[in-house]
Amino acid sequence: MIPLMTDPLGRHWQQPADIREAPMDDMHVLLTPRQIDGLLDYSRSYPSGTYDGKCWKREGEDCWYLCWYEPHAQAGKIGIGYRTILKIIEDNEGPAT
Repeated sequence: MIPLMTDPLGRHWQQPADIREAPMDDMHVLLTPRQIDGLLDYSRSYPSGTYDGKCWKREGEDCWYLCWYEPHAQAGKIGIGYRTILKIIEDNEGPAT
């Protein structure tokens, strides 16, 4: 589970407000196109300002990942959680007539 972002620097970080509510299991997370687009892409680096709850997306070999900073068991370190993103396809056209 993505921890709450409580660090004051979090006010300056862009991520979807509802990202913590996204359904996830131990391997996958379901995200809407809006949520995916609202995540900054850090495919070739890591975001600076390491604090719990900070989320970003990362491109893998054949998929995208939702990543976030989380507490680490060892003092002075930060953990990184991640899940494979499964995109929710939204049908806005309504029922066929």
